[in-house]
Amino acid sequence: MAARAQRGAPWSRPTRRPGRHATRHNRVMAELTVGRVGPAETAALERLLDGDRVANVYLRSELRLLGTAAPWWCVSDGAELRAAVLAGPLTVPYLPDPADAPRLADATRAHTPPHLMVGPREAVLALHSCQSGRRQPREIRDPQPVMVVDRERLRILPPAPLRRAASNDVDVLAVAAAMMHREEMRNDSAPPGATAWRARMNQLVDRGWSWAWIERGQVVFKAELSAWTPDVVQVQGVFTHPSRRGGGVATSGMTALCSSLLETVPLVTLYVNGYNEPALRVYRRVGFEQLGTFATVMY
Repeated sequence: MAARAQRGAPWSRPTRRPGRHATRHNRVMAELTVGRVGPAETAALERLLDGDRVANVYLRSELRLLGTAAPWWCVSDGAELRAAVLAGPLTVPYLPDPADAPRLADATRAHTPPHLMVGPREAVLALHSCQSGRRQPREIRDPQPVMVVDRERLRILPPAPLRRAASNDVDVLAVAAAMMHREEMRNDSAPPGATAWRARMNQLVDRGWSWAWIERGQVVFKAELSAWTPDVVQVQGVFTHPSRRGGGVATSGMTALCSSLLETVPLVTLYVNGYNEPALRVYRRVGFEQLGTFATVMY
């Protein structure tokens, strides 16, 4: 964060409360401030997010990709950062103490309002509660189990014809992504168009974050990464063509994907809607176990 004395820095009015690390020998009063994160706070933000490497894999990945040029906001106690949010159309918070939610909500209110708010359940619901009376959600998906698998728990299956996607796959991948979005986000008031889906899939393919199982020009199974760090990756966009569901394709495809990913990282994670029993059964068959809980609020 920029220094408090910097002219025009978007700080909220400080409040005072006992320091988070206060002891019976050191009952100091810490001044809590809220503001944008700057380059000088990169290491402090990394330390904060490393407090939960799995839950924060997306935030940690975005920090690696974009640095503090992204719209990061945080709460500081003067010594360390104690809460953070990556704001924007997709808002992702990390609030070890949900009591910090009103401070972050006040600081970010004048900026781009969220279309989606996703992350650890308590943090998302606390930040959403600060929107009460201002914005009504279209839908709240709660709970969303956060699941993980490592090499030891991964099920061994015959290899599936899954491969890393190439640039000439983008057209069919965009069609599959749009089909999945219509199924998953049925209440989306502003769904992406074909051009947006092509751009998104191009970006994922260029990063090497897209995998596909394609037969006769049709996507049988696909999945992408939404985050990559050296110690954990997050899978998103898992899709099986409707005509191939119920035949073991999803289990085979996910097993092949995780086997490939676990050659380079120790842990694979994803989150899933709690009502999606077919998906939960697939992930459990692959070897995933629940580690935590997310929630998603759609505006």
